[in-house]
Amino acid sequence: MRIKHLSLLLLVVMLAGQLAALPKAPELLLSLALPGYSQIKSERNLGYVLLGAEAALIGSVYYFNSEEQLLKEASYSYALKYADLQPGEYDNAFFKNMGRYNSSGYDANGYNAAVREKALTLFPYDPESQQEYIEQYGYNEEQAWYWQSQSHKSRYNKYRNDALDMKSYSKLAGGVLLLNHVINVIDYAIGRKHQATQLSVQLKGSTPRLVLSHSF
Repeated sequence: MRIKHLSLLLLVVMLAGQLAALPKAPELLLSLALPGYSQIKSERNLGYVLLGAEAALIGSVYYFNSEEQLLKEASYSYALKYADLQPGEYDNAFFKNMGRYNSSGYDANGYNAAVREKALTLFPYDPESQQEYIEQYGYNEEQAWYWQSQSHKSRYNKYRNDALDMKSYSKLAGGVLLLNHVINVIDYAIGRKHQATQLSVQLKGSTPRLVLSHSF
């Protein structure tokens, strides 16, 4: 995934270098900032597609981010009510552990019980090191929780999983938003030199592809 991002960034940089040599710099900058501007000005329908996609994608990113936060807040409120969690500041690892273990304690499927088991495995003949490990990685009373039932824990996990889905959708929409700008930049570059050259996006399965065509 990182290689794809670097390749895309390199493509944008190379195109920007070529576009910098083109005339009408203000028009270029406006076109880069607002996908579809130059195409609409040239009376090409692609411009309305790019502009509409830009608005829809920005709205989607905002929507998915908002939904992610709402679901996280819902999962936190649910844990306060059904796992006897004390209000406070907790990191993401803590909330993940809440979804995995029935409690923070030493009972069956408790988080601290798992920490103790690992301490015994790491330091089988060293009680002092075992205790240090438990104190370092275990949860104290202020971080305690205990799910009232498995169904409550499952409902909590659904909130968390739905929030992760919203985060993934937001990243996907952001990636497509960047792709929309790349399409706009490429189309602007080739459109200045070859009016017969067309740019489109096609799907092969679930993978988007940029397609260049030229009529001679």
